[in-house]
Amino acid sequence: MVRAAAGTLRRLPRVALVVPRRARRWAIVLVLLALLFASVYRLWFRNSSFVSVQHVKVSGLTTGDAPRIRAALTAAAHDMSTLDVKQAALEGAVAGFPIVKDVVAEPAFPHTLRIRVIEEQPVALLEVGGERLLLAGDGSVLRGVATGHPLPVIRSSGSVPNARLERGAAAAELRVVAAAPAPLAGRMTAVSEGRRGLYASLRNGPQIFFGDSGRLDAKWAAAAAVLADPSSKGASYVDVRLPERPVAGGLDAQTLAPLTATGNDASAQSNDQTQATGATGATGPAAPVQNSQP
Repeated sequence: MVRAAAGTLRRLPRVALVVPRRARRWAIVLVLLALLFASVYRLWFRNSSFVSVQHVKVSGLTTGDAPRIRAALTAAAHDMSTLDVKQAALEGAVAGFPIVKDVVAEPAFPHTLRIRVIEEQPVALLEVGGERLLLAGDGSVLRGVATGHPLPVIRSSGSVPNARLERGAAAAELRVVAAAPAPLAGRMTAVSEGRRGLYASLRNGPQIFFGDSGRLDAKWAAAAAVLADPSSKGASYVDVRLPERPVAGGLDAQTLAPLTATGNDASAQSNDQTQATGATGATGPAAPVQNSQP
């Protein structure tokens, strides 16, 4: 093996001689030119005045803070070129605006940079301390934002959050809202906490009991499956505390109305044995389900 390796090394110069000397010289020149152009591009032209950002076009803003956000993005963009757009600098320029979810930059050679702002969308209305605040799914307080559709209400007796709702019962209730699939999110009127833990109220529909804020994706999927089953029509509640065993049932409308208004759980004790509907849609006697309201 050693001899074979030595023979290979001895043959290398002969192989090199097969290439004409003139071609080898041109190859060396081309490599040197490529290195030179790469260095000039990277060290000078990419950030030169020939490609500097001179025109900034910002779109996607609907908030009352639009002028300030546009000014911050424009100032950051003027320190860039269309060949060297710094995404981190643009994101840093709007980091103080909770309404901004993301920015997408599209350079147009030689001097224009188009920036599309993606705004956070409010998912809930927080009532706290006499104020009504719009919240994004991550808890950010969205000020100067208008919404054209009703949002689920979260009521809190805690302090008014400055920039973000991060802890407490209201934060757990917001996680329920944020995890909801779009078709059901549009039907939610409120999220609260009661005897069965967290629960959501649907417009023209039942209440959904979640228990705690764990496994919300699985719980919402179970709730959607039950609500889609025709045999669950007319149920006043859907219990998905155990998402593997969702249950639908409840009281008739006349009994439910005063119970919901007064929170009289004693009246609910007489309705423990009810007809229940699981996610499969099969009806019939199920495990005892207490029809108490939150």
